[in-house]
Amino acid sequence: MLEPSALHGIVPPIVTPLTPDGEVDHRSLTSACRFLLASGVHGIWAAGTTGEFPCFTAGDRAEIVQTCVAAAGGRVPVVANIGDCSTKLAVDHARRAAVAGADALALTPPYYYLNSQGELMDHFRAVRTAVDLPLLVYNIPQTVKTQFEVATVLSLAEEGTVVGMKDSQNDLDWDRTLIAGLRERDVPFRLFLGTRSLIDAGVLLGACGAIPGTANVTPAWSVAAYEAAARGDFATAAQWQERLLTALPLLNLVTGGSGNANSIGSIKLALKVLGVIEHATMAAPLRSPSADDEQRIAEFVQAIELPGPVAA
Repeated sequence: MLEPSALHGIVPPIVTPLTPDGEVDHRSLTSACRFLLASGVHGIWAAGTTGEFPCFTAGDRAEIVQTCVAAAGGRVPVVANIGDCSTKLAVDHARRAAVAGADALALTPPYYYLNSQGELMDHFRAVRTAVDLPLLVYNIPQTVKTQFEVATVLSLAEEGTVVGMKDSQNDLDWDRTLIAGLRERDVPFRLFLGTRSLIDAGVLLGACGAIPGTANVTPAWSVAAYEAAARGDFATAAQWQERLLTALPLLNLVTGGSGNANSIGSIKLALKVLGVIEHATMAAPLRSPSADDEQRIAEFVQAIELPGPVAA
């Protein structure tokens, strides 16, 4: 079983490329994995929010994980998001992910119904009991509606149910309170921030890495920011972090859909422009980018000199 200490650094929540008819494009997914690996990332986060996971069948999600595992080839850990609306569904995804070769699992709170903290604890315990893989909390209240209390995470960590967390709520006060509680209890824990602009700040706070969606298109810059911060060179980390900020307008260049879909569509389109994936199709009913969007993205990618794959 994977040692939790192997979970660190930049772990991009990889996009799920699709064919024009909406099927998973496994060839492009493999290409995206190879692009990230060649850029020095420390792991792959499969079937996450940036990967449009709620839009796919259980079989699709397991195949996405399997493709990422095959592409990673044991060089970095693959974390499979298994979040769904109930414990039964999450356990099914967990079992499928384990068969697909995932090294660790990530679990959101159930969505649709609001859940109490006690229900969250029961949910995580049941999944961890069902599948013997390291389990991480995926805290993203802006999409699932339920927010973890610090005390809940501390209890799950102290009893060994979870080994880490991706916190996407962008609340450093909450993160500092969690880290202080973990240190007080002397509980090892792998905290990742989901933010794209606080990689260095997270390391300073005590996080072990970051899982930003923008790392799909800025993997080398993100890795450079993290590695500089990890060795204590925060001046260099800040320089890379400022360079990463120049890429953020990319997320607003696709228009016509929802905010989240526009951001994911922008990332997919940038990867298409860079020659990493073949199409920028979104999972229906999310709106796919237009030809005008592609022109804007291409001009922006060129303007900020965003690096693409290095020829072999």
